[in-house]
Amino acid sequence: MNTLPKSLKNLCAAAALLALGSASAATVAWADWTSLSTDLKSATGTMGGVGVTVTAANAMNGVSQLSGPGNCTNYWTQGTDPAYTGGSVSNAPTACEQLGLNVANRITVNFSSAVSVLYMGLLSVGQNGLPVTYSFDQAFSVDSEGDGFWGNDATDGVQAGNNLTMREFHGVVRFAAPVTSVTFSSGAENWHAFTLGSGTVPEPTSLALVGAALLAAGAAARRRQR
Repeated sequence: MNTLPKSLKNLCAAAALLALGSASAATVAWADWTSLSTDLKSATGTMGGVGVTVTAANAMNGVSQLSGPGNCTNYWTQGTDPAYTGGSVSNAPTACEQLGLNVANRITVNFSSAVSVLYMGLLSVGQNGLPVTYSFDQAFSVDSEGDGFWGNDATDGVQAGNNLTMREFHGVVRFAAPVTSVTFSSGAENWHAFTLGSGTVPEPTSLALVGAALLAAGAAARRRQR
């Protein structure tokens, strides 16, 4: 019986393990918000080892964890159609960690070092009869959306260029290029919130190419042994 050389078998096994790893979702370091200015126009936190600074044109609507341990409600919950873990993310944003908004605003976020893959968790943005649009200064993609604390956006969010119009949207958007800052504007409604996180995105396509190359090498080896 013709068999693959041991070295090629080992390479194939390694590629298989990598492919299995790539199928798993990314663990995201969601922001730990640590301070909010008295005028509610700036906030700071950490995102893994990265510092985060948020500045707003108008007052924000607070961060619930500053009310003290045990005094907050975890709004980052999801239903059978998961809002936050239905895409490339394995863990929902941290309980009680968010920045709230209610008036029309323009938000700028700066990071202490470049973030290779930036995630933004969005919470209850817009209402069925009151859509809210986030307009970003750079390209993004919707990583996941679904059932959240206050239901689901029947339209799943409508993206047009760098704008996302939402009607009770719970989900995650992703910025894939290395990001040092991001700016967005938002409309007014009763209350909605966001948070930020850093992570990595699996690259199954690249690993599939490696696996294909190894299979081709294996086939060539078998032909030489005939």
